Amino acid sequence: MQWRHVFTAALTLAAATLVGCSRHMTDPGRFVAEGIDGTIGCKSFEESLWRAFGTSIERNGRPPTSTEIERSLRNRFSTQYRIGTLSNNAQSRLAKIASEIASAISLRNDSGFSVAETESLELRLRRGLWLERIAQLEIGDRTTPEKSRDVDLIKEKIMQLKALAISEGLGASGCAPDTTTQVPPPPSAMLDDWKKNLPLAVYGGLKTMATIYQSCTVATHSPLGDESADVGGIQIVGRHSSGGGNIREISNLKSYLLTQPYVGTISYQRPLPNCHDVQLMPSIYDYGGKPFASVNDEKILNLFENGGTGSKELGIDCSALVYTAYASAGLKMKRETHLKASLVNGVSSSMIMEPQLNGLTCLDHASFTNKTSLAPGDLIAINGHVVMISSVGKDPFNIDKIHSISKCTPAQMNIADFNFNILQSDPSKGGIGVNQMRASYYFLPRSTIGRGMLEHAANACRAKFQSAPLISKSVNTSILRHLGTADCFDPLPIQLTKEECLISCSPVTLEPI
Repeated sequence: MQWRHVFTAALTLAAATLVGCSRHMTDPGRFVAEGIDGTIGCKSFEESLWRAFGTSIERNGRPPTSTEIERSLRNRFSTQYRIGTLSNNAQSRLAKIASEIASAISLRNDSGFSVAETESLELRLRRGLWLERIAQLEIGDRTTPEKSRDVDLIKEKIMQLKALAISEGLGASGCAPDTTTQVPPPPSAMLDDWKKNLPLAVYGGLKTMATIYQSCTVATHSPLGDESADVGGIQIVGRHSSGGGNIREISNLKSYLLTQPYVGTISYQRPLPNCHDVQLMPSIYDYGGKPFASVNDEKILNLFENGGTGSKELGIDCSALVYTAYASAGLKMKRETHLKASLVNGVSSSMIMEPQLNGLTCLDHASFTNKTSLAPGDLIAINGHVVMISSVGKDPFNIDKIHSISKCTPAQMNIADFNFNILQSDPSKGGIGVNQMRASYYFLPRSTIGRGMLEHAANACRAKFQSAPLISKSVNTSILRHLGTADCFDPLPIQLTKEECLISCSPVTLEPI
């Protein structure tokens, strides 16, 4: 890589960012070296290390190489900083371990790109690809053998650095206290009412939906179904750079606004003048799209700035919606770390399918009892999509009519009788994006998710005939539930940019199913 090319690409970043960091462009390993120096031996060391890699990616469009990190560390060894007090042997050992971590962060075959190929990508795409990579590694993504090996290697190297710090006497005495603070958003009667009366996950989901559409009434709209018209004015213009999905753009804004059910010209009213103008710059379904997050502002997700992982349009994908919904309600997916905005880049539907294997330790497969099955806030995941259950009827699978366990088979279940709604971001209805939809309409009997839900319905049926809970599993479709334990809750939830726009919203009546 030629540094002239990196510097030229970096000029496309915001000028305010460049003024403060342009002098660091010749030392890309500086942030990681500083992070190690400042926090090795501290409780915050591991999170600080990931933040340092993220900072380097945000500034330079890529992480530092092993050679760059080793060089930056050796520059600091000659100073009076903390690692300058280490023995020569410990310094060499530290530099070697840190460079091995950098090597493990390199992109692997399953990313769709080689490291060299990323250089031809736009800066926003290159940045997004690398931020996704480090978020997956930090969470513990084991969805492929290569990712699993890298997770294990990095964990081992971080443990080696922690052990080195202990052996060299670098302890908590030199560590800065955790001073994370947060200014709460102004109170909103509507949001406060949801938080008081709804499950936290659903509260977060509806808040995310209301924020992305800047609407006081979006949650009262009837769930979409077969009677709902497709949204117009959106067209497929190509494939995502990963090859995994289609890229969509708004080709006719007028047609879009005439048909969009939530912010269309027929009924939409902006709550406050300072709200984002969703009719000028709306959100649609964006494959790979994430809200903008910075590793240096870990309590903010911005739904109105392009995260650089999807198309040029505003919009988020299914897993980004689910993570944002949980995070904005203070619900962690990984218990071992603070609730962080940047981790939105690393959560995928395939990880959520088997959360305990992929670092999402605050989620697990749902259990059914003889009295309960689906619960609002549960997630339904397949390899390629994830949705949240937003509301359920008294008998969500319509199994009360079955009076014999012998009838509890998928063949006896009927999706048309399902009585619950889902919250999702998906390309249906012309590419609408974030929506609420009736499960009985969305789940097609022959689809992967449809067949899986029929299996779960049969499990719910069997559970009602036994005294012990039944953990419901299907080969291709998982139903996941948040553990709800204290260590899976963060008292400082993620805030959404422009959620303060909803302060004028009065409580609204949400119709029961």
